[in-house]
Amino acid sequence: MTIFKHSLRRGLTSPLALILNCIIPTVLVFVAGYVDFDAPGEYHTGLFVSGLLIMLGAFYMARGIQMDKADGTVIRILAGPVTMRTYLVQNFLAAMVPVSVLSVFLGLIGMARHSWGLTFAIGIVLCYALLGATSIGLSFVWSCLFKDKEASAAVFSVVITVLATIGGLMIPISILPTMVRRIGALTPAHWAARGMETLMNDGMSGQFWLSLTVMLLFVVIYLLYGGRRRIM
Repeated sequence: MTIFKHSLRRGLTSPLALILNCIIPTVLVFVAGYVDFDAPGEYHTGLFVSGLLIMLGAFYMARGIQMDKADGTVIRILAGPVTMRTYLVQNFLAAMVPVSVLSVFLGLIGMARHSWGLTFAIGIVLCYALLGATSIGLSFVWSCLFKDKEASAAVFSVVITVLATIGGLMIPISILPTMVRRIGALTPAHWAARGMETLMNDGMSGQFWLSLTVMLLFVVIYLLYGGRRRIM
């Protein structure tokens, strides 16, 4: 578990990761996390924008692979008794720990501050955790495509913002043009936004679980691609 501990420590010492993946989402949910269940279809800024920030924060938590690739550390690690699968799994778990803790914390804030019901809080936690997982998986894919870590971070931030916009985390899905909604359906952000909307309007219905399943499939696809040897 040495890789796990090293990756976790490195992620937790990243100021940007802590700001994006902890401080701002906490403030947003605390201040703007109230949900009016009698107003279906209402856009809840605090919840949806927090999803975008969790995606960005999760990427910075998982940047260890990008750094290891840039300085050649990954080659030295894999030259020892460590498989690519072990290396990726431990990095993934290290990035998921703070994302999962934050998701639970936000759920608790919602219950204490805004009187969320337990079912709603659990649903939000699951949406946030899986959204973070998709971002971590996407960061692994990103590591296969970019070697320059600074350029990688700058481009990824723009890409995530665009994906969040067309996916419905920054603009309500209902007011997006039909073509944009169809394109957005190819992104995890869309299914996270749809899952949260369904949770607010219909609770943990079949559509909610479908949204979570699609996000989980994104995680699997990203990890399978990012686990290829070309990450070196």
